[in-house]
Amino acid sequence: MKFAIVPDLHLLAPPERLWGLDPYARLDACLSDIAEWHGDAEFCVIMGDLADRGELDAYRALKRRLENFPLKTHLMIGNHDDRATFQRAFPDMPRDAEGFVQIEQENDAGVFLYLDTVEAGTAAGVYCDSRRAWLRDRLAAAGDRPVYLFMHHPPFDIAVPYLDRIKLEEADAFEEIVRGAGNVRHLFFAHVHRPVQVVWKGLPACALPALNHQVPLRREAVSSRYSDEPPMYSVVDITSDSVIVNSDCFLNRKACVMPPNKS
Repeated sequence: MKFAIVPDLHLLAPPERLWGLDPYARLDACLSDIAEWHGDAEFCVIMGDLADRGELDAYRALKRRLENFPLKTHLMIGNHDDRATFQRAFPDMPRDAEGFVQIEQENDAGVFLYLDTVEAGTAAGVYCDSRRAWLRDRLAAAGDRPVYLFMHHPPFDIAVPYLDRIKLEEADAFEEIVRGAGNVRHLFFAHVHRPVQVVWKGLPACALPALNHQVPLRREAVSSRYSDEPPMYSVVDITSDSVIVNSDCFLNRKACVMPPNKS
């Protein structure tokens, strides 16, 4: 099974730019590239921070762009999003019984769980008792089927101190649920604006650069708060014995100069 992942968008009310960059131009290029080269994917996941300031106009602009996108798309929220405003713009988006943007999807590859780790007033992730109960129930119901978790905030450090301060809080309680279930095969996260590969307590996990701006690995490596590095999307292929994640720098893909043929 094949699907696409798009990380943090950080859209503003159009046509406003962010950190000197145009998030809409990058989103349009990303969606067009996925449609052209991976139109056979079953769906696409956009992993939170859809709107940089949680503005209704930004969500509405995203909704218009997705109307012509050929893949079914699952939307997640991040700490920059406003849950109520997001739900106003996307009233048909599934939510759990407590109103959190938590979604369960079942397909031939297993069970896909999209988590809501957002708490107003903090950039860190929060996964409260109610949400943990939802996750615990979903993992138990999955039984022996493989489970794939998607969450905005990672529940572990990534060795970047100023990002590790805003990871998922109460990560130990989250870990206990995941490890106790024993059926989670892979964890996909966002939030960090970096390409990251992690093996956490034996569980593989990965993240991607954001679509608009990135976070430098060393803060002093650039003179600004964020860096302009190539954005990526990922294409994931799941087989019976592997999870394959290929990432594509779609804006920086150029042909190489080939040497002339030698006789």
